[in-house]
This record gives sequence, C-alpha cells and structure tokens, in this order.
Amino acid sequence: MLWKTEFESELTQVFRDAERLIDAFPAPLNAKGRAYLHAFNPLNPSAKKNHICYLLPFWMRPVADLEAERYRQLSLANVFVMLYFFIQDDLMDEAPAGWKEQLALGNLFHLGMLDLYRALFGHASPFWRYFRDYVTAWSLAVAYESPSGSLVPGELARKAAPVKLASTGALLLAGRAELEPAVSEAVDLTLATLQMADDWSDWEEDFDRRNANGLVGMIEAEHRAAGLRLPLEKHAIQAAIHVDGALVRYAQAAKANGDALVGLGLPLRHLSAFHDYLADGLSASAERLSDTKKRLLGGGFAYWLSQYQAETAGINPMKDGPH
Repeated sequence: MLWKTEFESELTQVFRDAERLIDAFPAPLNAKGRAYLHAFNPLNPSAKKNHICYLLPFWMRPVADLEAERYRQLSLANVFVMLYFFIQDDLMDEAPAGWKEQLALGNLFHLGMLDLYRALFGHASPFWRYFRDYVTAWSLAVAYESPSGSLVPGELARKAAPVKLASTGALLLAGRAELEPAVSEAVDLTLATLQMADDWSDWEEDFDRRNANGLVGMIEAEHRAAGLRLPLEKHAIQAAIHVDGALVRYAQAAKANGDALVGLGLPLRHLSAFHDYLADGLSASAERLSDTKKRLLGGGFAYWLSQYQAETAGINPMKDGPH
C-alpha cells in the first residue's frame, strides 16, 4: 500500500507536531486531547484508520508543487479538522457520559484548526469561501440525512466535505486553483466509496438506529422499483445481501466511481490507489458471500467441510477485507 507507506516518516512528524500543540491545551483537556489523538494515530496499530484525512495533502504533489513543509502543515491542519468533526459526530450519534468535556475539547481542536489555516491563508484568500462551503455542506448532510441513504457520489461525500480543505488548500498555495473542480470531484468519488465501505461494515447498526446507509438505501430502492412492500425488515435486507447478490451490485457501483475517477485524467495515483483499495475490499466481500452461497447450495456437509478445513489451516474464510 504505497499510498500509505511512502509517507510514514511525514506522518510521524505530523502527529508529533499535533501532540505538541495539544499539550499546550489547558489541563486536564490536554491529556484528554492526547488520548483522543492517539486513538486516530495511524502509527498506533490499534488506532482507527482515517487515512485520507491526513494523507490527502501528500497525495496532491503531482498537481500542486509545494515545499515539503507545506504538505506537512496542511496535513497537520487536517488532523485537527478530523479531530474536531469526529467529536461532533460522536456527540450527534450518542452523547457520551462526559459530553461536556468532549464538547469543550472539540472547541479547542476547532481553535487549533483555525490557527493553522490562518498561518497559511490570509483573510482575503478564496480558501475561506471554500471553508464556508465545505462546512455548510457537512452541516446540511448530518442534520438532514435520509435514513434511506444515497449512492450519488456527491451526496455520499457531503458528510466528509471538510476533508477537501486539504486538496483545495494545496491547489491554492500552488497557484493551481483552476484544477479545483476536477480535483474536488476526484476526492468526492473517493470519499463516496469510502462511505460505501463504511456503510457495508455498519449496515446493521445503521438499520437499527435508522441512520442513513447507502447499502440499505440501494436495496430499498430496488424493492421500490419492483413494486415490493416497504419499509423492509432486517431479514429482508439480509436476504438481499446474502441471497439476491445486492453486495455484488453495490461493489459494482463502487467500481463505477473508480472508473469515473480515472476518467478525470488527473495524475493522482495515490488517491486512485486508495480508491481501488476500498473498492477491491467491497468486491472481495461480495465474492466471499457469493462463494458461501454456492457452497450452501452445493450441500450443507460440503460447506461445513470447507469451513472446517479452512479453520484447521488457520484461515478465517468469513473475514472481510483488509483493515
């Protein structure tokens, strides 16, 4: 995964700088902030991985020629963007017991984000118009998302619109503002497939909570087009996934995003490789489900035997793609 491993030394510096800035927060929020940062540090094996948030500035090198320090500064700013908006998401999904502390910490992350961007962009820079646009898009997406979800890339990507502060910021610093529409579309396509991968992993939880979910939305749309009864029960969603091949069609939609990304003709090989990593993971999951279905149709004993042989060989055949 060269889209990640090529930049590990830069990420080490970026997260070291982030920790230094968070250490300057007033106690005890500085300790809470360090713990929150550690939970997302890609160099921490047990951390949640949100690669595009902090890698996107480095992926912009082919179209935005900048000094190396500028990429690190944009990455650092996007780390604070990530931390701030993730806290907002956490509080919206299910407010934790210490929600007041989380809210206060989020405001400190927000201040850090603004300080970092102000050091890069003057008050008259068009960057701040994009900043307003992306935050507004995020606000509308999280406040009024439909439980049915959508597979339209632009709509799927709106919840992650602030990520594009990194790509647009790099273009503006490099004097390549004319590339913003195409690059933003490329990032949206990738963010859409990232959301699709998350929706596959989380569809049951989203269904139970009535959260928006692209996979569930696609299945409901297919049933609606066929004139079938709605809303669907969970067992109907499960049947669509495991019996009717819904995940295959879903993975094909993700691949179509990749085809559209290639069609833009941008030399963003790391972004494209990251997209392919996500889309390939969905395709692999779909293939595993199809294989399981074939084995079950071929006879329960044959399926049990294949499972037993895989387990004794130390293989988990039901494990989803790489994480």
